Amino acid sequence: MTPTEPRPRAVEAAFWLLVVGAVLLLADGLLAAALGFDTLRKAAGPSVSDQTIRDYLRFHRGSGVVCALAAVALAALAVRTRAGDPRFRRATMGLGLAIVVLVGLIAVFFGTHIFALLSLVPIIVGTLLLSRPPVAKWFNPDPESRPDA
Repeated sequence: MTPTEPRPRAVEAAFWLLVVGAVLLLADGLLAAALGFDTLRKAAGPSVSDQTIRDYLRFHRGSGVVCALAAVALAALAVRTRAGDPRFRRATMGLGLAIVVLVGLIAVFFGTHIFALLSLVPIIVGTLLLSRPPVAKWFNPDPESRPDA
């Protein structure tokens, strides 16, 4: 990146989309971590044992904490990416894709809140914007300085 070259609009759009996705994912994680036993007991049928509900609740809270931590990490990486460091661009893209896979697996096998599923849309679009050729050129304008060159 050269100081005279302005930041592409796609970088700005990707940053804000990733922040919105991280906020939605953080909200989902906090909701999942705050779920109480009594709430789940009322929602479950009478044939479901208390131990089964405790086991599910433990996993649900754990997945909420993992989602919240991933959201904080994604927001932190997005801020550093916006500053123009190509290493953080690659890390942001990798974490964004990992979050999509993680939330998808949690949703398919165990169910999740709607916020986690809604967070996937801006995360996917933001990650795709970071992979556009003008954005990649802005992060690394000199092809000889790339590690794979």
